[in-house]
Amino acid sequence: MSVKGKIAIVFISGSAGELDWILPILNYLLSKNFYIKIIFLTRHALKSVQENSMCNDFIKQKDSKIQIIVSGGYFYEKIEHFGYLTYRIFLKLKLLDVPIIKTLYKFYDTLQKFVFMSRFPSEILKYEDKEYLFISEFPSLRRPRDQWIKQHFKRSTFFYCPHSPHIYTEDLDREYQESESIDFRKKSFLLLGHPGDYHIINDGKELAANDLEKLFIGHPKYSQEWLQNLKRKAKKFRDTHADREKVNILVLSRGYGSYLDKDSHLRLVNSTVRTIESLLPEYNLLVKKHPRETPSQWDEILGDYPSIQVVNEHILQLATKVDFAISFWGSGSMDCFMLEVPVIEYWNPVKHCKQQVPYNDSFTTIYRKLGIVLAANNEQELNNKISDLLSNKNNFPSSDIHPFFSQLIIRSNKWTEIIEKTLSSNNLLND
Repeated sequence: MSVKGKIAIVFISGSAGELDWILPILNYLLSKNFYIKIIFLTRHALKSVQENSMCNDFIKQKDSKIQIIVSGGYFYEKIEHFGYLTYRIFLKLKLLDVPIIKTLYKFYDTLQKFVFMSRFPSEILKYEDKEYLFISEFPSLRRPRDQWIKQHFKRSTFFYCPHSPHIYTEDLDREYQESESIDFRKKSFLLLGHPGDYHIINDGKELAANDLEKLFIGHPKYSQEWLQNLKRKAKKFRDTHADREKVNILVLSRGYGSYLDKDSHLRLVNSTVRTIESLLPEYNLLVKKHPRETPSQWDEILGDYPSIQVVNEHILQLATKVDFAISFWGSGSMDCFMLEVPVIEYWNPVKHCKQQVPYNDSFTTIYRKLGIVLAANNEQELNNKISDLLSNKNNFPSSDIHPFFSQLIIRSNKWTEIIEKTLSSNNLLND
């Protein structure tokens, strides 16, 4: 792909969630005649995108201006990971304040930079004076590679984005300050959903840098423009409920790991199936596993339940063909809610309290505080909530939505205004 014209360079290193968050932005850039080069820095990130049909279809669309570059590999991924750990340890222990150590580290950093840049596409690297638009997830601000790229491409503009529409804010009722004056002439921009998110993630270091402008644009994929066709499709499907023999259910699963132990994962899966089997003689259960859900109990029981299917479609696509969803806690609940699909959040925030929200000397989930899910802490409560939905006792989505969520959606519907102004101020919309 030629380097002529406007070019956006996208780094994907973790999972499909990174690409998912910026899809509307990339689609907008295509409409403005940008060429887009997506660089996968890890093998698992590429696999995650390939297993997400919406993301995979986007990057493989025919006659597009999108180029895929695979830069990952076992050797290079290990080198960068070790380099990142070394860099953070040296900063934390203030070892770089010692002259001799600083000199040795500078040599080490130069070697690390050489290895990373050697994998960089040469057709981009040799045009260091060109004004590129770089896009990556915001944790990359803490990685040495961010500085290497900025040192090489001094005239470029940088966007740092979330890797999901996760809501970091815990205190939804607080009024968070937002700068009234935005310097769109800066070269680095942190894109977040809401000012409250920045209040939580602000590390006082890289994320607080004076040359990093903060832009709170909601979540582009929740804009009316991006969702309107999906909303119509979802409503049309649910309206056929009376004419269908089977109830379609979506499970947004979560594997065991840092948030859930193995036994709890097994109980969530087995009790979900047991409850649905007891309530519904005919059903289709679509399971969307978490990108890092390997291994999973769903894989163990698939052969015993022909009505259960593990699917790779995007949650927004899946939500257009189900009657309701069951979530093992995650931001996918917001995807379903935005298409007016009822969501039962099957999760005990007291038992599994990591990253849960303090509430009345206990814990709850952020999605319950927002008012966008039906809470089920145990199997009996799951049974009751499903029964209520099947008998139409729950008029859900309800009107008890927290104003915070409404404000977030208002921001989401105005994201193009801010992005356009940012690009214009950096001469990136000029032909």
